[in-house]
Amino acid sequence: MPSFSPQDLERVRRVARIARERHTLPGISVGIVTADAGLVFAESFGYADIEAETPLTPQHGQRIASITKTMVGLCAMALVDERKLRLDERVADLLPDVVFDGPSYDMTVWHLLTHTSGIGEAPTVERLRDVASPNRQAVRSVEEFKDLYPDGIVVEVPPGTKWAYCNNGYALLGEIVRRKEGYRELQEIMQRRIWGPLGMRDTHILDDPHTRLATGYHRAPGEDTRFQLERAGIPIADEAPVDGTNIRGAFTPDFNKAMRAAGGVQSTLPDMAKYAAALLKEGAGLITAQSFRAMVSPQWCPDARLNHWGLAFALAPHHGRVAFGHGGAYFGGWNSHVDVFPADGFAVLQHMNVMLDDPAPVFRAVIRAALGVEPRPYPARSADPRLLDDAPGAYWLPMPGALTNFRPATRVGPVRIAREGDSLMFTSRWGSWKGGVQLVPADPDDPALFAINRDDDDAALVVFERDDRGAVTGLRIDELVYMRKQTST
Repeated sequence: MPSFSPQDLERVRRVARIARERHTLPGISVGIVTADAGLVFAESFGYADIEAETPLTPQHGQRIASITKTMVGLCAMALVDERKLRLDERVADLLPDVVFDGPSYDMTVWHLLTHTSGIGEAPTVERLRDVASPNRQAVRSVEEFKDLYPDGIVVEVPPGTKWAYCNNGYALLGEIVRRKEGYRELQEIMQRRIWGPLGMRDTHILDDPHTRLATGYHRAPGEDTRFQLERAGIPIADEAPVDGTNIRGAFTPDFNKAMRAAGGVQSTLPDMAKYAAALLKEGAGLITAQSFRAMVSPQWCPDARLNHWGLAFALAPHHGRVAFGHGGAYFGGWNSHVDVFPADGFAVLQHMNVMLDDPAPVFRAVIRAALGVEPRPYPARSADPRLLDDAPGAYWLPMPGALTNFRPATRVGPVRIAREGDSLMFTSRWGSWKGGVQLVPADPDDPALFAINRDDDDAALVVFERDDRGAVTGLRIDELVYMRKQTST
């Protein structure tokens, strides 16, 4: 089993402090959990409340947001173990009162768990504004599931044909779990199935404010977000930061009662350590080992070198090993992550009381410190001549896609590949690559695999897809984004 020396823990401590200062975080809590010893490191850095100068502690509550989905997934798999639910059951049969607009006949519980249901960021195009609006207090909110989808749900593409992260899919899954459990509330179900057995006393899905909840902060919209909001006619509030950078957020139950299965859980670092220890032990009696292994095995995996998906859990390569886990981001002010390294026998927990556009550099830095590795830039070398000729062009997200493309369309957008001498340049519409970055060949044995080096961070990977004749047809980047090469007509 893993053993963390004082020097190992000091490295994690130092990196967390540097990350807080570099990214001007209000506060960050970090935990390291091993299967045999439990929580071996739990420290906080910075403030739970900047204005009051309240130090952040591991015991402070955190809105863990979408990490909730892993808990809902465990409840669903427990029902599968008990033969009360099947992964191949049709959603339309389980929720006959929901109106689906589109090719929903073959949508199953498996599709909801893997984000391949064909449902997008919002149930309809008209409600995309609600999703994008940073003013959560102005967004329509309902308490009961029967009122959640008055205009139905658009199924934009046939289930199983496209991956698109989907909060609404987990709202549906949560309601299915409730109905299979005799219409009990999720709080009662999750307390009985997960939190009670694990001794998680400070965890709930009520999403209420309380005195030990760390204050949430956020940032003013960046250039890209501001442009997109203004173009959509969404007002941008003029908010003053409390310290020159961080803006205090108002507590808003963004995931109302009907949507809490998508992200309504609050917890603390010690409680999440108990959860991570159970994950390290393949479910620790919550579900069968067979079901747990299915949850953390590739279910949607276009390319194993990039991020892929299990049942409720994300699967991500990290320096020669694969971790499973999930992140959570909450409007108004929280980011969280849990990463479990089963082969190494430990898990990393991170809670930040700030909503960042891109918290991943912080998460990756702390993970590297726990693993004891450094970023590995790829050395520059010439690209394969065939790709130099064939790869240049425009790449677009597959259509239809107003709903299922929303996240990659607003974070990356269309991409252009251009040749510069013996290199390929990658330019996105949005994000950190919109100024153009060089693609570096990442594997001499695989000319289609490229890397984008990032300063003091892990490289991003790009894979060109080719047909049987070797012609480039599209590309894949991390976060399960696929783009097709535009062909002339």
